[in-house]
Amino acid sequence: MPRERRPRSRASSNKYPIWLKGTVILIGLCLLVVIMVVGKFMLMPLAFAALISILLSPVIQKFESWKLDRASSIILSMLLITVIFAGIMSLLAVQLIQFVDRVPEIADSLKKATARGFELIETITGVTAQEQAEYVRSGIANFFETGGEFIRTFMSATRDALLFFGLLPIFIFFMLYYKEMYQTFLKKSFATSQNTKIDDVIVRVKKVTQNYLVGLFIVMTIMAILNTIGLLIVGLEYALFWGIFASVLAVVPFIGAILGSVPPILFALIIQDSLILPLLVLAVFVSVQLIESSILTPRIIGSQVSINPLVAIIVLFIGAEIWGIGGMILFIPLIGMLRVGFTQVEELKPYAYLLGNVTEYKRINRNEEIQEEID
Repeated sequence: MPRERRPRSRASSNKYPIWLKGTVILIGLCLLVVIMVVGKFMLMPLAFAALISILLSPVIQKFESWKLDRASSIILSMLLITVIFAGIMSLLAVQLIQFVDRVPEIADSLKKATARGFELIETITGVTAQEQAEYVRSGIANFFETGGEFIRTFMSATRDALLFFGLLPIFIFFMLYYKEMYQTFLKKSFATSQNTKIDDVIVRVKKVTQNYLVGLFIVMTIMAILNTIGLLIVGLEYALFWGIFASVLAVVPFIGAILGSVPPILFALIIQDSLILPLLVLAVFVSVQLIESSILTPRIIGSQVSINPLVAIIVLFIGAEIWGIGGMILFIPLIGMLRVGFTQVEELKPYAYLLGNVTEYKRINRNEEIQEEID
Protein backbone atom coordinates (compact mmCIF):
# COMPACT_ATOMS: atom_id res chain seq x y z
CA MET A 1 0.00 0.00 0.00
CA PRO A 2 1.54 3.29 -1.04
CA ARG A 3 2.41 5.68 1.73
CA GLU A 4 0.16 8.71 1.97
CA ARG A 5 2.06 11.90 1.22
CA ARG A 6 1.71 14.56 3.87
CA PRO A 7 0.94 18.04 2.58
CA ARG A 8 3.78 20.48 2.91
CA SER A 9 3.28 23.17 5.49
CA ARG A 10 2.33 26.62 4.31
CA ALA A 11 5.50 28.06 5.84
CA SER A 12 7.76 25.75 3.87
CA SER A 13 5.84 26.25 0.60
CA ASN A 14 6.08 30.02 0.91
CA LYS A 15 9.82 30.08 1.43
CA TYR A 16 11.72 32.21 -1.04
CA PRO A 17 14.69 30.72 -2.91
CA ILE A 18 17.98 31.28 -1.17
CA TRP A 19 19.43 33.14 -4.16
CA LEU A 20 16.58 35.66 -4.02
CA LYS A 21 16.92 36.16 -0.27
CA GLY A 22 20.69 36.55 -0.62
CA THR A 23 20.30 39.11 -3.39
CA VAL A 24 17.78 41.16 -1.43
CA ILE A 25 20.00 41.11 1.67
CA LEU A 26 23.06 42.16 -0.37
CA ILE A 27 21.17 45.03 -2.02
CA GLY A 28 19.87 46.12 1.37
CA LEU A 29 23.35 46.12 2.88
CA CYS A 30 24.73 48.12 -0.05
CA LEU A 31 21.97 50.71 0.32
CA LEU A 32 22.63 50.86 4.07
CA VAL A 33 26.35 51.55 3.50
CA VAL A 34 25.55 54.26 0.94
CA ILE A 35 23.12 55.92 3.34
CA MET A 36 25.68 55.76 6.16
CA VAL A 37 28.39 57.32 4.00
CA VAL A 38 26.17 60.08 2.60
CA GLY A 39 24.50 60.81 5.95
CA LYS A 40 27.67 60.60 8.05
CA PHE A 41 27.36 64.20 9.27
CA MET A 42 23.98 63.34 10.82
CA LEU A 43 24.08 59.62 11.56
CA MET A 44 27.41 59.51 13.43
CA PRO A 45 26.41 62.07 16.09
CA LEU A 46 23.04 60.29 16.31
CA ALA A 47 24.80 56.98 17.04
CA PHE A 48 27.07 58.56 19.67
CA ALA A 49 24.08 60.35 21.17
CA ALA A 50 22.18 57.06 21.42
CA LEU A 51 25.02 55.38 23.32
CA ILE A 52 25.51 58.35 25.65
CA SER A 53 21.75 58.56 26.22
CA ILE A 54 21.65 54.92 27.27
CA LEU A 55 24.58 55.56 29.60
CA LEU A 56 22.93 58.63 31.17
CA SER A 57 19.50 57.06 31.56
CA PRO A 58 20.08 55.66 35.12
CA VAL A 59 21.54 59.01 36.26
CA ILE A 60 18.48 60.86 34.97
CA GLN A 61 16.17 58.40 36.69
CA LYS A 62 18.06 59.07 39.92
CA PHE A 63 17.64 62.84 39.54
CA GLU A 64 13.94 62.40 38.74
CA SER A 65 13.54 60.38 41.95
CA TRP A 66 14.72 63.54 43.74
CA LYS A 67 11.65 65.36 42.34
CA LEU A 68 13.48 67.09 39.49
CA ASP A 69 11.65 67.42 36.18
CA ARG A 70 12.85 65.61 33.08
CA ALA A 71 14.47 68.62 31.37
CA SER A 72 16.38 69.70 34.48
CA SER A 73 17.57 66.13 35.09
CA ILE A 74 18.90 65.84 31.52
CA ILE A 75 20.68 69.21 31.64
CA LEU A 76 22.19 68.41 35.04
CA SER A 77 23.44 65.03 33.80
CA MET A 78 25.00 66.58 30.70
CA LEU A 79 26.67 69.25 32.84
CA LEU A 80 28.05 66.53 35.10
CA ILE A 81 29.65 64.72 32.16
CA THR A 82 30.97 68.03 30.80
CA VAL A 83 32.62 68.84 34.14
CA ILE A 84 34.26 65.40 34.30
CA PHE A 85 35.48 65.71 30.71
CA ALA A 86 36.76 69.26 31.33
CA GLY A 87 38.64 68.06 34.42
CA ILE A 88 40.41 65.33 32.45
CA MET A 89 41.24 67.77 29.64
CA SER A 90 42.62 70.27 32.20
CA LEU A 91 45.02 67.64 33.55
CA LEU A 92 46.14 66.84 30.03
CA ALA A 93 46.48 70.54 29.19
CA VAL A 94 48.84 71.12 32.13
CA GLN A 95 51.08 68.30 30.96
CA LEU A 96 50.84 69.52 27.36
CA ILE A 97 51.93 73.03 28.33
CA GLN A 98 54.96 71.60 30.14
CA PHE A 99 55.68 69.51 27.05
CA VAL A 100 55.54 72.59 24.78
CA ASP A 101 58.04 74.40 27.01
CA ARG A 102 60.55 71.66 26.24
CA VAL A 103 60.03 71.66 22.48
CA PRO A 104 63.39 73.33 21.67
CA GLU A 105 65.25 70.76 23.79
CA ILE A 106 63.25 67.92 22.24
CA ALA A 107 63.98 69.32 18.77
CA ASP A 108 67.73 69.20 19.48
CA SER A 109 67.39 65.62 20.71
CA LEU A 110 65.41 64.79 17.58
CA LYS A 111 68.20 66.17 15.39
CA LYS A 112 70.75 64.02 17.18
CA ALA A 113 68.50 60.96 16.93
CA THR A 114 67.98 61.66 13.21
CA ALA A 115 71.73 61.91 12.67
CA ARG A 116 72.27 58.58 14.45
CA GLY A 117 69.51 57.07 12.33
CA PHE A 118 71.19 58.33 9.13
CA GLU A 119 74.47 56.80 10.24
CA LEU A 120 72.80 53.47 10.99
CA ILE A 121 71.02 53.42 7.62
CA GLU A 122 74.29 54.29 5.86
CA THR A 123 76.01 51.40 7.62
CA ILE A 124 73.28 48.95 6.59
CA THR A 125 72.39 50.13 3.08
CA GLY A 126 75.39 52.17 1.96
CA VAL A 127 73.22 55.23 1.20
CA THR A 128 75.12 58.29 2.44
CA ALA A 129 73.66 60.72 4.96
CA GLN A 130 73.64 63.49 2.33
CA GLU A 131 71.53 61.35 -0.03
CA GLN A 132 69.14 60.44 2.77
CA ALA A 133 68.79 64.13 3.70
CA GLU A 134 68.05 64.91 0.06
CA TYR A 135 65.29 62.28 0.04
CA VAL A 136 63.79 63.83 3.16
CA ARG A 137 63.92 67.34 1.69
CA SER A 138 62.30 66.06 -1.50
CA GLY A 139 59.51 64.45 0.52
CA ILE A 140 58.92 67.67 2.46
CA ALA A 141 58.84 69.66 -0.78
CA ASN A 142 56.27 67.28 -2.25
CA PHE A 143 54.20 67.62 0.90
CA PHE A 144 54.09 71.41 0.63
CA GLU A 145 53.32 71.20 -3.08
CA THR A 146 50.12 69.44 -2.08
CA GLY A 147 49.62 71.82 0.83
CA GLY A 148 46.44 73.22 -0.64
CA GLU A 149 44.80 69.81 -0.59
CA PHE A 150 46.06 69.27 2.96
CA ILE A 151 44.59 72.60 4.10
CA ARG A 152 41.26 71.81 2.48
CA THR A 153 41.18 68.42 4.20
CA PHE A 154 42.07 70.01 7.52
CA MET A 155 39.37 72.67 7.17
CA SER A 156 36.81 70.03 6.22
CA ALA A 157 37.75 67.94 9.26
CA THR A 158 37.48 71.03 11.50
CA ARG A 159 34.04 71.83 10.09
CA ASP A 160 32.86 68.25 10.62
CA ALA A 161 34.16 68.28 14.21
CA LEU A 162 32.37 71.55 15.01
CA LEU A 163 29.17 70.21 13.45
CA PHE A 164 29.52 66.96 15.41
CA PHE A 165 30.01 68.62 18.79
CA GLY A 166 27.26 71.12 18.03
CA LEU A 167 24.67 68.46 17.19
CA LEU A 168 25.67 65.93 19.87
CA PRO A 169 24.19 67.69 22.96
CA ILE A 170 21.00 68.53 21.04
CA PHE A 171 20.50 64.91 20.00
CA ILE A 172 21.25 63.65 23.51
CA PHE A 173 18.71 66.01 25.07
CA PHE A 174 15.83 65.14 22.75
CA MET A 175 16.59 61.40 22.77
CA LEU A 176 16.35 61.39 26.56
CA TYR A 177 13.40 63.77 26.74
CA TYR A 178 11.24 61.78 24.31
CA LYS A 179 12.51 58.26 25.04
CA GLU A 180 9.03 56.96 25.98
CA MET A 181 7.70 58.27 22.65
CA TYR A 182 10.26 56.23 20.71
CA GLN A 183 9.36 53.08 22.66
CA THR A 184 5.67 53.69 21.99
CA PHE A 185 6.44 54.15 18.29
CA LEU A 186 8.10 50.72 18.20
CA LYS A 187 5.10 49.14 19.86
CA LYS A 188 2.69 50.81 17.44
CA SER A 189 4.77 49.58 14.52
CA PHE A 190 4.17 45.92 15.44
CA ALA A 191 1.19 43.83 16.41
CA THR A 192 -0.11 44.22 19.95
CA SER A 193 0.85 40.63 20.73
CA GLN A 194 4.51 41.56 20.12
CA ASN A 195 4.58 44.40 22.69
CA THR A 196 5.90 42.20 25.49
CA LYS A 197 8.71 40.92 23.28
CA ILE A 198 9.58 44.50 22.23
CA ASP A 199 9.74 45.55 25.88
CA ASP A 200 12.04 42.62 26.62
CA VAL A 201 14.35 43.53 23.73
CA ILE A 202 14.50 47.20 24.77
CA VAL A 203 15.23 46.37 28.40
CA ARG A 204 17.89 43.81 27.53
CA VAL A 205 19.63 46.00 24.95
CA LYS A 206 19.61 48.94 27.36
CA LYS A 207 20.99 46.84 30.21
CA VAL A 208 23.72 45.22 28.13
CA THR A 209 24.75 48.57 26.62
CA GLN A 210 24.84 50.29 30.01
CA ASN A 211 26.94 47.50 31.49
CA TYR A 212 29.28 47.58 28.52
CA LEU A 213 29.79 51.37 28.55
CA VAL A 214 30.22 51.59 32.33
CA GLY A 215 32.61 48.64 32.24
CA LEU A 216 34.53 50.26 29.38
CA PHE A 217 35.02 53.49 31.34
CA ILE A 218 36.11 51.53 34.42
CA VAL A 219 38.65 49.59 32.34
CA MET A 220 39.93 52.83 30.77
CA THR A 221 40.32 54.44 34.21
CA ILE A 222 42.20 51.45 35.63
CA MET A 223 44.42 51.31 32.53
CA ALA A 224 45.19 55.04 32.82
CA ILE A 225 46.20 54.56 36.47
CA LEU A 226 48.34 51.51 35.71
CA ASN A 227 49.97 53.17 32.70
CA THR A 228 50.77 56.31 34.68
CA ILE A 229 52.20 54.39 37.66
CA GLY A 230 54.30 52.19 35.39
CA LEU A 231 55.66 55.14 33.39
CA LEU A 232 56.47 57.02 36.62
CA ILE A 233 58.38 53.99 37.90
CA VAL A 234 60.51 53.71 34.74
CA GLY A 235 61.12 57.47 34.79
CA LEU A 236 59.33 58.68 31.62
CA GLU A 237 58.45 62.38 31.67
CA TYR A 238 54.82 63.48 31.32
CA ALA A 239 53.69 60.06 32.53
CA LEU A 240 50.15 61.27 33.30
CA PHE A 241 49.66 62.59 29.78
CA TRP A 242 51.00 59.44 28.12
CA GLY A 243 49.06 57.16 30.51
CA ILE A 244 45.70 58.82 29.79
CA PHE A 245 46.50 59.14 26.09
CA ALA A 246 47.16 55.41 25.74
CA SER A 247 44.10 54.38 27.79
CA VAL A 248 41.78 56.56 25.68
CA LEU A 249 43.08 55.11 22.42
CA ALA A 250 42.60 51.62 23.86
CA VAL A 251 38.87 52.15 23.16
CA VAL A 252 39.64 51.33 19.53
CA PRO A 253 39.71 47.51 19.42
CA PHE A 254 42.83 45.61 18.36
CA ILE A 255 44.92 48.53 17.08
CA GLY A 256 44.16 51.06 19.85
CA ALA A 257 46.78 49.64 22.21
CA ILE A 258 49.45 49.92 19.49
CA LEU A 259 48.45 53.47 18.55
CA GLY A 260 48.56 54.51 22.20
CA SER A 261 51.98 53.03 22.95
CA VAL A 262 53.94 54.16 19.87
CA PRO A 263 54.15 57.95 20.65
CA PRO A 264 55.52 57.54 24.21
CA ILE A 265 58.03 54.94 22.98
CA LEU A 266 59.19 57.34 20.24
CA PHE A 267 59.39 60.13 22.82
CA ALA A 268 61.58 57.93 25.01
CA LEU A 269 63.80 57.19 22.01
CA ILE A 270 64.22 60.90 21.30
CA ILE A 271 65.08 62.07 24.82
CA GLN A 272 67.39 59.14 25.68
CA ASP A 273 70.63 58.11 24.02
CA SER A 274 70.18 54.47 25.04
CA LEU A 275 67.48 51.89 24.37
CA ILE A 276 66.89 51.11 28.04
CA LEU A 277 64.08 53.62 28.63
CA PRO A 278 62.18 52.82 25.39
CA LEU A 279 62.34 49.11 26.21
CA LEU A 280 61.09 49.78 29.75
CA VAL A 281 58.21 51.87 28.37
CA LEU A 282 57.37 49.07 25.95
CA ALA A 283 57.41 46.59 28.85
CA VAL A 284 54.98 48.79 30.80
CA PHE A 285 52.45 48.95 27.96
CA VAL A 286 52.75 45.24 27.19
CA SER A 287 52.21 44.37 30.87
CA VAL A 288 49.16 46.65 31.19
CA GLN A 289 47.73 45.28 27.95
CA LEU A 290 48.10 41.72 29.22
CA ILE A 291 46.36 42.67 32.46
CA GLU A 292 43.57 44.36 30.51
CA SER A 293 42.98 41.48 28.10
CA SER A 294 43.26 38.62 30.61
CA ILE A 295 41.81 40.13 33.81
CA LEU A 296 40.10 43.52 33.48
CA THR A 297 37.97 43.12 30.35
CA PRO A 298 36.75 39.53 31.08
CA ARG A 299 35.84 40.35 34.69
CA ILE A 300 34.44 43.88 34.30
CA ILE A 301 32.92 43.94 30.81
CA GLY A 302 32.43 40.20 30.41
CA SER A 303 31.09 38.64 27.22
CA GLN A 304 27.74 40.44 27.04
CA VAL A 305 28.69 42.21 23.82
CA SER A 306 31.45 39.79 22.91
CA ILE A 307 31.34 39.03 19.21
CA ASN A 308 33.14 36.69 16.88
CA PRO A 309 36.78 37.90 16.48
CA LEU A 310 36.57 37.55 12.70
CA VAL A 311 33.35 39.58 12.64
CA ALA A 312 34.98 42.15 14.95
CA ILE A 313 37.93 42.60 12.58
CA ILE A 314 35.64 42.94 9.55
CA VAL A 315 33.37 45.38 11.38
CA LEU A 316 36.40 47.35 12.54
CA PHE A 317 37.65 47.91 8.99
CA ILE A 318 34.16 48.65 7.69
CA GLY A 319 33.67 51.21 10.46
CA ALA A 320 37.01 52.84 9.67
CA GLU A 321 36.13 53.03 5.97
CA ILE A 322 32.66 54.48 6.55
CA TRP A 323 33.07 56.78 9.58
CA GLY A 324 36.81 56.82 10.30
CA ILE A 325 37.94 56.65 13.93
CA GLY A 326 34.36 57.25 15.09
CA GLY A 327 33.23 54.18 13.18
CA MET A 328 35.99 52.07 14.72
CA ILE A 329 34.78 53.08 18.18
CA LEU A 330 31.05 52.81 17.47
CA PHE A 331 30.61 49.74 15.33
CA ILE A 332 31.75 47.13 17.87
CA PRO A 333 29.15 48.05 20.57
CA LEU A 334 26.49 48.62 17.89
CA ILE A 335 27.05 45.12 16.49
CA GLY A 336 26.85 43.80 20.05
CA MET A 337 23.50 45.55 20.49
CA LEU A 338 22.28 44.10 17.20
CA ARG A 339 23.26 40.63 18.37
CA VAL A 340 21.20 41.08 21.54
CA GLY A 341 18.21 42.18 19.45
CA PHE A 342 18.64 39.28 17.03
CA THR A 343 18.46 36.77 19.88
CA GLN A 344 14.89 37.91 20.59
CA VAL A 345 13.61 37.32 17.03
CA GLU A 346 13.22 33.69 15.95
CA GLU A 347 14.09 34.32 12.30
CA LEU A 348 17.26 36.24 13.24
CA LYS A 349 18.65 33.86 15.86
CA PRO A 350 21.04 32.18 13.37
CA TYR A 351 22.61 35.59 12.66
CA ALA A 352 22.89 36.26 16.40
CA TYR A 353 24.71 32.96 16.77
CA LEU A 354 27.05 33.82 13.89
CA LEU A 355 27.89 37.21 15.40
CA GLY A 356 28.47 35.73 18.86
CA ASN A 357 31.61 34.28 20.36
CA VAL A 358 30.04 31.13 21.83
CA THR A 359 30.70 28.04 19.74
CA GLU A 360 27.91 25.61 20.52
CA TYR A 361 27.99 23.15 17.67
CA LYS A 362 25.00 20.86 17.10
CA ARG A 363 25.39 17.66 15.14
CA ILE A 364 22.63 17.26 12.58
CA ASN A 365 21.56 13.93 11.15
CA ARG A 366 21.22 14.84 7.50
CA ASN A 367 19.61 11.51 6.57
CA GLU A 368 16.72 12.15 8.98
CA GLU A 369 16.17 15.60 7.46
CA ILE A 370 16.10 14.19 3.92
CA GLN A 371 13.70 11.42 4.91
CA GLU A 372 11.40 13.92 6.64
CA GLU A 373 11.41 16.10 3.53
CA ILE A 374 10.52 13.10 1.31
CA ASP A 375 7.70 12.11 3.60
